[in-house]
Amino acid sequence: MEIIIAIVIFLVLIGIKIKYDEHKYIKNTHARLVAQWGKLQEAEYSGEKMQEIAAFYRARERETPEAVIDDITWNDLDMDRVYQQVNHTQSAMGQEYLYYLMRTPKQSVEELSERERLISFFERDEEKRLALEMKLSTIGKSSRFSVYSYLKRVDELEERNNIVPVLQMLALFLGVVLCFFWPEEMIVPVAAIAIYNMVTYYMKKAEMEHFYQLFAYIVRTVHFAKELAALDIPELKNYFEPLSDNAAKFGRFCRGSSLVVGGGNMDGSLTDTLMDYVRLLTHIDIIKFQSMAKEVIRLEEELMEMYSVIGFLDSMISAASYRVLKMDVCVPEFCGNEKYLEIEGLVHPLIDEPVKNTICAGKNVLLTGSNASGKSTFIKSVAINVILAQTLHTVLADSYRAGFFRVYTSMALRDDLQSKESYYIVEIKSLKRIMDRAEKEGVPVLCFIDEVLRGTNTVERIASSTEILSMLADANAKCFAATHDIELASLLSDKYENYHFEERVEDEDVLFDYKLRKGKAMTRNAIKLLGMIGYQPEMINRAEQRVQKFLEDGVW
Repeated sequence: MEIIIAIVIFLVLIGIKIKYDEHKYIKNTHARLVAQWGKLQEAEYSGEKMQEIAAFYRARERETPEAVIDDITWNDLDMDRVYQQVNHTQSAMGQEYLYYLMRTPKQSVEELSERERLISFFERDEEKRLALEMKLSTIGKSSRFSVYSYLKRVDELEERNNIVPVLQMLALFLGVVLCFFWPEEMIVPVAAIAIYNMVTYYMKKAEMEHFYQLFAYIVRTVHFAKELAALDIPELKNYFEPLSDNAAKFGRFCRGSSLVVGGGNMDGSLTDTLMDYVRLLTHIDIIKFQSMAKEVIRLEEELMEMYSVIGFLDSMISAASYRVLKMDVCVPEFCGNEKYLEIEGLVHPLIDEPVKNTICAGKNVLLTGSNASGKSTFIKSVAINVILAQTLHTVLADSYRAGFFRVYTSMALRDDLQSKESYYIVEIKSLKRIMDRAEKEGVPVLCFIDEVLRGTNTVERIASSTEILSMLADANAKCFAATHDIELASLLSDKYENYHFEERVEDEDVLFDYKLRKGKAMTRNAIKLLGMIGYQPEMINRAEQRVQKFLEDGVW
């Protein structure tokens, strides 16, 4: 009787501890979500981590390669850092979908209007947003694998069977039963079977470790989808209903899933710890695992629908948090496929104290100016905000009115050592891809080129640059080009509007205000900068004399 009472007390204490941990987890999660809203997430993004996050996008980019932000453009604009700044997602599906969303700009007012409806709702209704975020946090993120990648790899397990693990479990049970009749004779064989089961268990489980984590993730996702139906959020009904319908089809998958994935909690429990020993000796989780794998394969389409809906909602919450983080943002206004772009009070998202600039580009734009005056930063600001407008329906500016574009850049190029291609070859290939796209009909190209053909000599650079920029102006494109070649301002004056940045010299110091001005640049500072960092005055004087002679005579 005392043993029964002790067991009951022990179980009650376990129940109390579980309830206390659940209450503490919910309280801490709620406090964390409130504190993190509109703040930068403190997360580390290694190269491997970014590859995992990009897996969903990489699988989809082949479907419409012309409609994505290609790798050259993404890297030129340092969009990984912009993504990391935006990312406020609570689920692995959310962070993978957000990356996909930011690399696939839309050209549909209807789709972007729906995103605006959701983003505005999440900004406005804190209570309902927090309720959804709390549910999303129960799904959680994986720090070691891409959910999408492993979803697509489950069929690798299809050919496995349960004969061997079932025989191992039966052998252990039979040995234990026989111990009651012949304890001395059976104790050694049972111990040997137990040791063999433990050794082979770790070998088999090591092959499927990530899939165990994936199945635990799917179980949490199914529970999340079912719980959403209980939330009173009419604004999200169109998303909740298909989630609930698809989740209902995973009954067989979830039935008995605790044998494989425990209770599905993020932090484990005492019950899970005790069950680990049962799994270790009986392989019961490996047996159940095979039937779960078959269910995932059978329900792949439903699972991917759930993945997309959850990822999309989580992404929209991120966009809302990003607006709060940046504060000084606007909602874009679109004017179809007109090659028009007007932005007032534009800033770069990665600069802490940015200078606002305004551009009204009816024609193409040629930017001139001194070194470090702000040309490259400005065209990157425009490109990034066009992408944000057509993905997150959010612009870091006072106002934005433009047509829809496909964005391409040619900026931060370098020699390709693997293919032994020079900088110039890499550069002309990069420009060719833009020209090829600009010659096609449909959505116009918005391209940004920093220092056209910098990899060759002055005479050929100016001649070739004039022709390339002229062809882009005549094609289905709008071009922003930054250059040090002042000659281009005159050569292209009929097709490009001239803007420039300038500086002033005070007390042997070069100062920049980073303000965009109309017209072409009239100042140079390259030789002044040489002097400021310690080059010999005699050399500086000779260089300035050479410049003056060239300006007077037109020859070197």
